[in-house]
Amino acid sequence: MLKKIALGLCIVTVSAGVMFNVTAKSKPSLVSDMQAYLVKTNAEGKEYRQPAKQTAPGNVLEYNLSYTNQMKKTLSGLVVSGPIPANTVYVGRSAKAGVEADLLVSIDGGASFESEPVRRQKRLANGKIETVVIPAEKYTNIRWKVKQPIQGFGKQLYSYRVKVK
Repeated sequence: MLKKIALGLCIVTVSAGVMFNVTAKSKPSLVSDMQAYLVKTNAEGKEYRQPAKQTAPGNVLEYNLSYTNQMKKTLSGLVVSGPIPANTVYVGRSAKAGVEADLLVSIDGGASFESEPVRRQKRLANGKIETVVIPAEKYTNIRWKVKQPIQGFGKQLYSYRVKVK
């Protein structure tokens, strides 16, 4: 019998980082929302999503992140971050942005970020150096450096997928 994992545990560890200051007396200038969907395939082989309440090993989850500018003023400098929750692995090249943004990934818990796919130099036994690609399953965090500001009262969307171990 498959051990079910409470989706709440995954969502609690997923956060979206935003680089804006909000004072205690002002209303938030930027509001973020995150939804988790279970990705399924119907009898015709077409993919569909349904809100995820719980999940099991082998399931694929899609996280949808939205950012809404609550002001008339354009906001720039947005950085959107999302960890890969414990007991899941990132589905390679699944991250999407609704605007122009550079996608970066981390293999060290978010200490550093670089472009996907991550490559490393490895010294072989014969002394030669070979470039190896680090598999997407080793990614621990993702981040978008957004190039396009959010217009006044505008919205931006981002998504990525993980597979439950």
